[in-house]
Amino acid sequence: MRLFNLVLATFALAGLWMVDGEAQAGRFMPEIENPYCTVKTYVLRNVAELASSMTDRRGRPVIVVNRRTLRDDPAYSKFLLAHECCHHTLGHVTEFKKGLGNVGPQAFLYIAPQLKRLELEADCCAVKLMRERGHADGIEAGREAMSMFGTKPTGAHYPTGVERAETIMGCAVAR
Repeated sequence: MRLFNLVLATFALAGLWMVDGEAQAGRFMPEIENPYCTVKTYVLRNVAELASSMTDRRGRPVIVVNRRTLRDDPAYSKFLLAHECCHHTLGHVTEFKKGLGNVGPQAFLYIAPQLKRLELEADCCAVKLMRERGHADGIEAGREAMSMFGTKPTGAHYPTGVERAETIMGCAVAR
């Protein structure tokens, strides 16, 4: 289901970028300032994913965040924004785009084994970004959100909630 939602968000972005010019893109998708990176971050209201990292049709990095999550849970939103920035800064998005090209949904089968590692790396990176900015509330909100999954995966082929919560705490105390 998460893959389906990500595909929908990608198609929504691709369709909105059919208009030429950067100034025009902002008319269709509200942009927010992301305190963790310079990647353009857009807010969508009708997307099931809480946040996603991707590239637009021109290959530029973008982040999409669910508007309701930003509004209803500002502390957890910090974690999400930092986490998605890390997918870009750690090269995760570029790595898969380069390796898989423009293939269809079957690409998920090839990347699935690596998703666990990528999510844990992005979680740890996010903690470091939030710690640098004194956003302890975002770190704790991320840990709490992941803990709620318990021993269940946090997404298809993702780490369990316990694994992610432990990673977040371990990175929070590491210097």
